[in-house]
Amino acid sequence: MATITINEKTKKGKILLNFLKMTYGKESFISFDVPNAETISAFDEVKAGNVVRCNDSKDLLQKLRS
Repeated sequence: MATITINEKTKKGKILLNFLKMTYGKESFISFDVPNAETISAFDEVKAGNVVRCNDSKDLLQKLRS
């Protein structure tokens, strides 16, 4: 199995994805994975800056335990 990443935010990426979906969308050898709502929500939180910053692994473990 191979994974290809296409930037769907660019014009060329949108064109390529539309072409692939229209041409091969119902074929079994290609799949279009879409992130679920929980993953999208996590991405949005990171973009908004809602992250926990740690200095090192000890700091991370301390913050996870509290």
